[in-house]
Amino acid sequence: MFAEGGTTNNTAIMKFKKGAFIGEKRVKPLILDYAVSSVHPAYDIIEVLALAILQLSWCGMTCKILDLPEFEPNDYLFEKHKDKGTERWEIFAWAVRDIMLKASGF
Repeated sequence: MFAEGGTTNNTAIMKFKKGAFIGEKRVKPLILDYAVSSVHPAYDIIEVLALAILQLSWCGMTCKILDLPEFEPNDYLFEKHKDKGTERWEIFAWAVRDIMLKASGF
């Protein structure tokens, strides 16, 4: 499950949606860092010709995977960072996103 429900443009990590965080279960953050020079695989809507070019250029792409430790929320997190959201899932999502931002260098 991808918490953000989409992709980024290699300049930021989008705010997460609640699906992965509403149950307050342990999550395993992964960061996929694509090394591409001109074609970015981060398109939500793409025309057929551009999609074909993208598909044919994948053989030149590499991807570094940052495998982060599992993260499980606790009451301390929700109390300490209650200013990060109005609902518990928002605080949990903020914490995971913050970890990912720091690990990826954004």
